[in-house]
Amino acid sequence: MPPSKTGNYIQDKGYDAAAALTKFRAVKFTAAETVGPVTADTDVIAGVVQHDVSAAEILRGKGASVRVEGDSQMECTGNIAIGALVVIAADGRAVTGTAGDRVIGHCVEANADGAGGFARVHLAQAGIHP
Repeated sequence: MPPSKTGNYIQDKGYDAAAALTKFRAVKFTAAETVGPVTADTDVIAGVVQHDVSAAEILRGKGASVRVEGDSQMECTGNIAIGALVVIAADGRAVTGTAGDRVIGHCVEANADGAGGFARVHLAQAGIHP
């Protein structure tokens, strides 16, 4: 299923990009007001980047628009059902959570397209999956 045409966001925040970023993937803080790609499924996220940012664009001063609150499209590692608790994979894509994972939100628009598909996730860093 392609990404929904509705944003349903509450807050996006602009940050400097420390490295190239892929849209609809989670990012983490690398320095004050700077984000970079997630590198581990245990990373604490800053939010979900809303646009691709290439290394060449960073050199020209382009920053990253990061969804920090509300609903965001996320690229997925596999299918995610509506209502599922969502966590991140080591590459910043969304995945259905299991016990002990760090929850970043819950799915409000399912992905049935498998890896590389998109789901809409309501961002709410709620803690550890029960």
